[in-house]
Amino acid sequence: MFKNALIGQFEFDLSYVYFMKDHALLHRWIALSNPNSENFSEITGYLKISINVTCTGDESIQINDDDGIEEGEVMMPPSLNPKFFQIKIRIF
Repeated sequence: MFKNALIGQFEFDLSYVYFMKDHALLHRWIALSNPNSENFSEITGYLKISINVTCTGDESIQINDDDGIEEGEVMMPPSLNPKFFQIKIRIF
């Protein structure tokens, strides 16, 4: 990897964050994809982010460090089409 190499990117509308509680998106995982690669629908990395969007007159909240590892929903761009598999096991 070179220092200027693109690992992946994620795009979303800031109004999505603004209309959330406290105008903040806290400690959420996002899936990165590289549109310049051969298979742009492949996940190239994950990033945990916190964003606070404020306007004139809004009160900003303090973004604290994440205190633990949470497993939860990963935000994915619409260009990604993950394949899900299901396994069914019966034990007698």
